[in-house]
Amino acid sequence: MPSPGFPHAPQAPTIPTPDIQFHSTISRSRVHRAALAETFVTDIVPLAADLFACGAQLPRSHAYFGDGGRAPAHHDTLLLVEIVRQAVMAGAHEFHDIPERDKFVLTHNRIAVTSLPGLRVGPAPAQLTVNVRVVRTVLRDDAVRGLDFEAILIIEGHPVAEVGMGMVYKTPDSYSRLRERGRAEAGLAAEGVPLAPLPAIAPDLVGRRDQDNVVLAAPRVTGPGEVTADLRVDQDHPSMFDHPQDHVPGMVMNEAYRQIALHAADTTHALHPFRGRLTGLDAVFVRFGELDLTTTATATAGAPVTRGGLLTVPVTATLGQRDTPISTAEIELTYLRQGG
Repeated sequence: MPSPGFPHAPQAPTIPTPDIQFHSTISRSRVHRAALAETFVTDIVPLAADLFACGAQLPRSHAYFGDGGRAPAHHDTLLLVEIVRQAVMAGAHEFHDIPERDKFVLTHNRIAVTSLPGLRVGPAPAQLTVNVRVVRTVLRDDAVRGLDFEAILIIEGHPVAEVGMGMVYKTPDSYSRLRERGRAEAGLAAEGVPLAPLPAIAPDLVGRRDQDNVVLAAPRVTGPGEVTADLRVDQDHPSMFDHPQDHVPGMVMNEAYRQIALHAADTTHALHPFRGRLTGLDAVFVRFGELDLTTTATATAGAPVTRGGLLTVPVTATLGQRDTPISTAEIELTYLRQGG
């Protein structure tokens, strides 16, 4: 079952999967990655109509996904989101005839960790099975133009998380028109000059060890239990910007939500970010984040509650540009006991 109290957890598929291969990754072009090191899906097989399964190997260490927290180490929740993103991209190509040249626009993603102990990093890379079901199809002129997915993630036969995700598919011309229209409505030129990365806050304030993985700058308290920070968008980051983008990627927004939530919980409740684990995220993306505009993240930490012997903190957060929301999220943090 999803974590009690966390909303909108998907009803994920539970049909048993056939043998999944973990020997090598699938083509990086199928998951829209430039680097082999950022490609995690190893196999994709059909199970039934609108149901397929993928395999992925979870690395024991990674410069970005392995950067947070203190012992005991857990596989990164956002790595699981990224693997599902890759899985549904591959599934769209393989089973729904979406051309590789099309642009994939993320509309929402949510994850509920159902077994934090199941995500502990072990003595070997973990083999992850992802069962994916298509739960909504958008057709236009008999062509698939959007899909919503729900997935259950399994390690060694045990479910560890449930994920929901939505994608809209645009031809290159349609995508260009969409972006030009959106920028014109915002009073922006068709193309802008991206802002330089802002100075990062101290990594330990947001549960990071490597400053290169920090996406927040200039934090300030803006209300009771509320903190605000500017986004630090580094287009040279090898994971969050695996390839050039014309907007702030969803991966950067997800990371911003994690970091602003950890900082809000620390500022409000004195909970050390290194003890925190992201166990719930329900994010909706309503506008493109423009690279030539400052993006702000605001989060309000709710009252801590004890669940399963561990402290959890609900956080509500928003990302905005020019005082207009571009994304909203509900977040759940779970804190390890002192000493692990």
